[in-house]
Order: sequence, then structure tokens, then C-alpha cells
Amino acid sequence: MAEALVSTILQQITTIIYEGALEEVRLLWGVKEDLRNLKNNLTSIRALLKDAEEKQISDEPVKLWLDRLKEESLDMEDALDEWRTVLLYRRTDGAEENGSFLQRKVRVFLRCFSFHPVRYHGIARNIKEINGRLHKIAAEKANYQLTSMPISKLPRQAESKSFIDESSLLGRDDVKNEIISHLLCETSKEEEGSPIQTISVVGIGGIGKTALAQLVYNDENVKQHFTCRVWTCVSDIFNESKVAKAIIVGLQGPGKQANIEWESLPLDALLNEISKSIGGKKYLLVLDDVWTEKDRDFEGLNATFECGAPGSRILVTTRKHTVAKIMGSSHTIQLNNLSREICWSIIRNIALREKDQRTCEEFKPVGLKIAEKCKGLPLVAKTLGGLLRFKTGIQGWENVLNSELWRMEIVHKDVFVPLLLSYYDLPSPVRQCFTYLAIHPKDELLSACVMISQCRAQGYLGIDDGDSPLELKGFEYFQCLEARCFFQDFEDHSEYLVCKIHDLVHDFAVFLTRGEFMTLEVSKGNRDSTMNRERTLRHLTVTVEKGLYFPEFIHDAEKLRSVVCYGFIANDATISEKAMCNLFNQARRLRLVEMVGYDGSTIPEEIRNLLHLRYLNLAVSRNLKKLPKALFRLYNLQHLFLSHCYNLKDCPVR
Repeated sequence: MAEALVSTILQQITTIIYEGALEEVRLLWGVKEDLRNLKNNLTSIRALLKDAEEKQISDEPVKLWLDRLKEESLDMEDALDEWRTVLLYRRTDGAEENGSFLQRKVRVFLRCFSFHPVRYHGIARNIKEINGRLHKIAAEKANYQLTSMPISKLPRQAESKSFIDESSLLGRDDVKNEIISHLLCETSKEEEGSPIQTISVVGIGGIGKTALAQLVYNDENVKQHFTCRVWTCVSDIFNESKVAKAIIVGLQGPGKQANIEWESLPLDALLNEISKSIGGKKYLLVLDDVWTEKDRDFEGLNATFECGAPGSRILVTTRKHTVAKIMGSSHTIQLNNLSREICWSIIRNIALREKDQRTCEEFKPVGLKIAEKCKGLPLVAKTLGGLLRFKTGIQGWENVLNSELWRMEIVHKDVFVPLLLSYYDLPSPVRQCFTYLAIHPKDELLSACVMISQCRAQGYLGIDDGDSPLELKGFEYFQCLEARCFFQDFEDHSEYLVCKIHDLVHDFAVFLTRGEFMTLEVSKGNRDSTMNRERTLRHLTVTVEKGLYFPEFIHDAEKLRSVVCYGFIANDATISEKAMCNLFNQARRLRLVEMVGYDGSTIPEEIRNLLHLRYLNLAVSRNLKKLPKALFRLYNLQHLFLSHCYNLKDCPVR
């Protein structure tokens, strides 16, 4: 990611220097020379960064050097962002009073920040100090024997999609038929009141449990056999109320609008609603990705499931055999690794899907060797297929086969190495967009438009130069990730595209961003509101347990760029005005704030401190009545989400 960050900074510096804007502020004598020196230093190391980022996996000194470079570069990016705002102020300060609304808005906004000579001097001094530290880091590059490597370009978009249809998943026909047989076979022993049979599919992450369950769930014989079918993703953080709500939504059927009042219903009421919906019906319930090993977690749900008609079935997918036992499974199916030949077939279908048989045979010898490295995991085969699709000739495939990354020693190397190969093959800006997926929790349904907006807010799409809309560039990045099979479960909701990322891919994004991204869980067993965090922390996800509060203070949060909160709606969690004020006073570099379901009646005036803020999501904030004027003095704000804020009346647009 350092490569993309350095490129962005160079673009900003070039804009500032060659627009001649520095001459407008005489008090900043010397800053122009500092920026020229900074540009020279960063230009000299940019070509080495691709090699450095790949070597850091197994070379700790290179990793430490990159970490220092990235930390100082992020600080410089923040300083330059503030500086660009100062320049904007200088240009609009003398504008006529009858100027455009945008000019008047910018003038008012910047006055509230008091850009007087002292502030100018502070920015200049900050740039000079960071430049000095970056100069030392640049001088050390000779110590690491780095070589210049070409910067990755976006691959040619020959096809809009590259992921294989789940219905054509290879190598699982026998297991699929076995599961369907258990689902459809009814014995004379089944009668009213007898336990509902549960079939569990067990296997490691990436083995294809969910894909197999989807094949079974959508089989025509299965559809005709059951009166109703429900698919529910349980995930690793078990919440009985959340699962119950998901089942109710599934029972409603497609096209039905979710009842927002369920968010406030107690668990007993939710279970009663399920009982009424499935009572006397032969149903199929899929519980995908179950992790919890506590019997009591499913007590209420299990009792409810017995209301179905004889012949009803529950299909469970899990990584743990203990889960299959506590679910009382009548049949447990161990999903084994695929053969080398099947993995090669998956790779071939993606990488050579448009090639003739003769070409496929030419690639087969090296393809089979690469297939061995899949360790029988279809997810890895799909990922490698997406990577190899953009490699030219057999030599390109052999370069992947002989990559140094295969020899790295990390806990998840059998899975992460192929993902790393695809990751490092991406253009550096696209890598930034991918790693930002770590800010979202597992199994969240992600909107392509929202992901693009969030990446734009973080500056990952570059600076708007007027040549092409940044949203268009963001969609190209999204398509690039899609082509490498990083996304799955696509749904077209007419106006927007949504998808998910596999939990293993999510784990990979978290692995790449450790220390920079972090999740803070506020629970009854962990109520300390003064959480100490790494000083390198830039992005924070906060999940708040039912009835608890957002932390009142977070140490070392001054460099945070993102705060995303979960739990305000589903868990009746809250954030106090004091906590909000503390956050806005301390984390002044925030570019993105997402507090869906915020319960306050207004936003504190301290939001005026968020000079860099680009993205604010306050959707479904039912108690929100007015917005402060300070919010509309934030010139950099690009995205403001206020959907389902039904009580919002006071909106000072000017």
C-alpha cells in the first residue's frame, strides 16, 4: 500500500507546486523548497516499493522500514490535505459577496477554522519536520538491496465477470447427492413431535461448504419437496436475536420489506413469530457458518424448530465437529479436500475459459503443479485462476509457480500464499481498496457504491483532476477485485449491486492490516471505556453489545481516519454526547464516520474540528432532529447519509 500512498502524495505535491499557489502566502517562505525535496525523495524510492512490499513478508528489517515510511507518509498526506484547504481559503477570501454559494460556503467554513498566520506557520513547520524524517527514511533504502520493479497496471477488462457459477462447482456431485438423499428421505419413525433431523457439513475454511450448501438449497427436487426454505448465515459472533430476525426475514420470502419494528422486539416475541410461520409446514432451514459451541445458545431456537411438520430438515455448515454434535446431527458429512485434477479443472475454467482444447493442454503441466499448491481448497483454486487469467504465456504461469511467496512461513500459509500472490499482482491503488474491506464485519452485505464512496473518502481513488469521475475509477477498481474472485454472492438490486466477501478473504484482509485496522468490542465482560490502542491505528470498528455505550474515551486516537460503529440498532446501544464530543475533539483527522442508528437528537458542534471529513453516515437515526450548522461548514464533506431519519426537521443547508 505504500506505493499507492507515495503516488498520491506526489500527485498532491505536484498540484501545489505547479499551481503557483505557494507564492500567495509569503509567510511560508521555504516550504516550496521542502516540498521539492520531498518530491525528489519519494520519487527515488517509489520504484523500489513493489519489491519492498513483497519482501517484507519474510524480511523483518524491510517490513520495519516500510512501516516507518508509511507512517510518515500518512502524516504528510494529512498535512498536505490541510494545506490544500488553506490554499482554497486564500483564493476565495477576496471573492465578491455576491459570488457563488460554493464560494460563500467555503469562506464561512474556513473562517470557523481561523486560518491566521500562526496556523500557517504551524502547517509549514509540520511539513518541514515530516520531510526531515522522510529524508532519513529515503536515505536508508540502499541498506535493503531493493530492485526497481514495474508498477502494476489495471488489467484489460475483457469480461465483466470471472467468478464461476456456484451451480457448476466441480468435484462435489457425490456429496451433493448424499446430502439431498438425507433431506428428501422420510422414514416411518418421523411423526408429529419427533426431533427435526439435522445434517451437518464440516470442513476447514475455503473448502467449499457454503457453495455446496447453495447447490443443495437451489436444487429443483429440494425446492419442490419443502413448503418453505430459509437461508441464514450465523457467523462467528453468535447472536440468537439476530439469527431469529434473519429467519423471519427469510420466511417472508423475496421482495418483502423487512419490518423495522422487529429490531426492538424481545427474543420471545421473535421466536413466537417463527413458530407461527413454520407451524405445520415442512421446511428446510440452512444455518450457514455456525461457530458457537454452547448448547444454551440454540435452546430457544431448537424448541421453536420443532413446530415444523414431519420431514422438516436443518442443514448446518461449520468448521467444527463439536458444533455438529451440539446441534444433534443425525448425519455429519466431512467435506474433504479436492483432488489435484479437480483443482486444475477449476483453475482452467477461470484462467483459460475462452481458450481452445489445444491451448489448455499446453498449459496443463505447469497448471497441475500450481494446482498442487491449492491444498485441495476450491477457494484457493478460484483465487489462483483469477490471478493466472491475466498472465501472458506459460512463462507467466511459471513465474507464479516459482514465486518466493510460496516459501513464507505464517500460520495460514496454505491459504494466504495464493491470496498474497493475487494481492501483490494488483495495482497498488486497488490493493488499498481491498484492504479497506477489513473495516467491515464478516458476512456483511456490501454495496459496491458504498465501498467506492468509502474508498474515495480515504483518498484511495486519487485526486479529482477533472479528467474522469472518481466514481468511475472506483468502479474499475471494484471490477478488478471482482475479476480476481475476491467477492461472492452477488445480488443485483436493480439500482445497486451488493455482494459479500468470503470469511477467509476477510481474514486475509485483517491479516494484511494488523496494527492499522482494529475492532474494539464493548461487552459486559470488557467495559473499560479508556481502551489503549496502537499509535499506528488509523481505522477503528466498534461493536457495542446490547444495552452498553460507545467508549467515552479512546487513547491514542488522534490519527484515526475511520470510525465505524455497529450495534446501535440491533443491540439498543447508545453513544453519549460526551463520548461524541471527546471523539471529535481528539480524532481530528477523521475522514469517515459511520454511526448507523445513532440515538442522539443532534450532532455536537465539535464536528467542526473534522477538517478532513469526507463521509458521514447517520442513517436510521430515529431520534435525530436537527443538524448543526458546523456540519455544513465542512468543505471536504462528500457523502452524507440520512436515510430513515424520520424525525429530522432542522437541516441548515446554508
